[in-house]
Amino acid sequence: MDPLIPLSETVALGFATPVLARRTQGFEPVNRALAAQTRAVMAADGGARYSNRGGWQSRPDFWDWPSSEVATWRGWVHDAILRMSALTTGETDLGRVDVRYEASAWVNVNRHGHYNISHIHNECHWAVVYYVECGAMEPGWEYNGKIELNDPRTMAKASTLSGYGFRSVLFDPVPGALIVFPSWIEHSVHPFYGTGDRISIACNVRITGGRHSGLTA
Repeated sequence: MDPLIPLSETVALGFATPVLARRTQGFEPVNRALAAQTRAVMAADGGARYSNRGGWQSRPDFWDWPSSEVATWRGWVHDAILRMSALTTGETDLGRVDVRYEASAWVNVNRHGHYNISHIHNECHWAVVYYVECGAMEPGWEYNGKIELNDPRTMAKASTLSGYGFRSVLFDPVPGALIVFPSWIEHSVHPFYGTGDRISIACNVRITGGRHSGLTA
């Protein structure tokens, strides 16, 4: 992958970081089932606490939940990991991408006022976020429930130039949205103000091998 990505004849992106963001086709019936399964587990399990402040997080065993909908979701994640891995060699045929990985995943449920503090995901390569439900937002709250990815470079944060707006990327959560980014990217979720449940799935992917793994011996 070329470290310089041209934008015009004289301007290029240097040190660019790949981020996949797309809305999955045909997500509606899968999301309805995933939401029901999440609420059933939440009713029976007090959950865990990682980056969440308020709300509920499942234990990191979602990848292995035994349902056809979870299997479908795993397929969506697999396709995204192939696309990201192909970037290292410029391969365009995903059927030819050779990569092996391990994954763990968990569900987040945020309600009014809940958020996730800034963090990274250690000991893996890719971080994945998928949105199942997003609730109904109250108007008038800046950054309401947005996920924010921050530029990890120290000097980017140190700049005091006004309007130097390359330090963060914000996404509006919508059902069916899938986001993949390097696990070392610092990220957080702003407080959600509204009604209903904001249900998302987080996933850690650790590349273990393959011709398109990007790993060196």
